[in-house]
Amino acid sequence: MRVLIAAIACWGVGCAGASSNAPTTDFQPSDVSLFDNAVDLVDAPVIVEGQWSGAFELRVARADLIAVVAVDSLSSDLVKRRSAYRLTVRIRDRLKGTSSTELVLRVRDDEAGYQSVRANEDRLLHNSFVAFIKWEAVAGSPDLIAHWHLSPDSGAVRDKVEFFLRQPVRDSHTEVEVIEP
Repeated sequence: MRVLIAAIACWGVGCAGASSNAPTTDFQPSDVSLFDNAVDLVDAPVIVEGQWSGAFELRVARADLIAVVAVDSLSSDLVKRRSAYRLTVRIRDRLKGTSSTELVLRVRDDEAGYQSVRANEDRLLHNSFVAFIKWEAVAGSPDLIAHWHLSPDSGAVRDKVEFFLRQPVRDSHTEVEVIEP
């Protein structure tokens, strides 16, 4: 009975398809720009330069889930007097992490990614994407919030993801500088 009540509550508030036992890492302020609830249309991430050139690598490293997804439905909702999009996505292939096979991703009209969803509704419904998802735990609640970014499911994007997944992760908190006497 408790499971049924929890499932209904989760569905009603939009838990983004996460469960409280989903693997998470700390959501940090710097993650907001990486997981911006937005869609990009860059088929070849190697052509991106400047400050965004390292963002792809960081997005791969910080993501809790990377998966190839298809958007099954896209709807516009009114949540607390704010317009919002709800994308129901089906996972086709997991590249990193675990989750259920269906997730609900949301973006509000006061978030930077809202316009990217609005401008690409048709593409979202007709193409597959690589989803980068970072879970955020809500204090005092078992619910998790999915922060996400979608990139085209191109060979170049998949190759770049796989390349970074094979590389050792650099972490400034665990790096050691060796000083010779």
